[in-house]
Amino acid sequence: MSNHPGTDHSTDHTDAQRVCVVIPNHNYGRYIAATLDSVLQQTHAALDIIVVDDGSSDNSVAIIESMLPASTAQRRTVLHRQTPNQGKLSALNAVMHEITAPYMLTLDADDRLVPDYIERTLQVMLQARASDPSIAIVYSDCMLIDEHDATIDRGRSTAFDAEKLKTMSYIPEPALCLSEAYLQVMPFDTSIKVGTKHHKWLRMVDQGWRGLHIPEPLFHYRMHGDNLSGIGARVMSESESGKRGERILSGYWVTTHS
Repeated sequence: MSNHPGTDHSTDHTDAQRVCVVIPNHNYGRYIAATLDSVLQQTHAALDIIVVDDGSSDNSVAIIESMLPASTAQRRTVLHRQTPNQGKLSALNAVMHEITAPYMLTLDADDRLVPDYIERTLQVMLQARASDPSIAIVYSDCMLIDEHDATIDRGRSTAFDAEKLKTMSYIPEPALCLSEAYLQVMPFDTSIKVGTKHHKWLRMVDQGWRGLHIPEPLFHYRMHGDNLSGIGARVMSESESGKRGERILSGYWVTTHS
């Protein structure tokens, strides 16, 4: 484990509304600065930020080290490096014991949260769980952006439906989760390289946990040729050919069973 200089492990980081943001990264040096900045600018202050560099060969680590602030009582920061590259689910498994906050989310290293993403989703989570403690996942729509941050279109998810989830992948990666539910289904199956989101959500829902959809675009989902699901290449090709309008994301994301 490689911690950012100044990390303070003496502070209790498990207060009731603390959120852990886990960012797995592999060779996304061209995007990671914007991604990290979107987390550092969150209006919700009580955060743990764990970046997992998964065997990058570009300048990712240098950028991450230059941007991650030293830990404080409110905000704990950790950089974990694993080599060689082992895949996203392996990166998440590697830091599962670092997740001590009551709530957490996984943020892809090429995406960005709007400044009040965590504040908004946590508020919805707390209100929903007051009457339904099975709610463990809160997710939203997004805006699709290109490599240069230009807006392409809106990406829509759909209302939670446990049966629909069996055949459709519609819950996006940065969904806010109850850490208890997330950790309950770890470690993940590292043989799965595509459809990793679907694998995680299926495991959680199979345990009886439920989700809640916020029909607003609260994060920016970057489209480029290296998206693991292939969505970037498809959306950019459609956009270049003149096809405009919102995308229903489940039509682009592969499932674990694909």
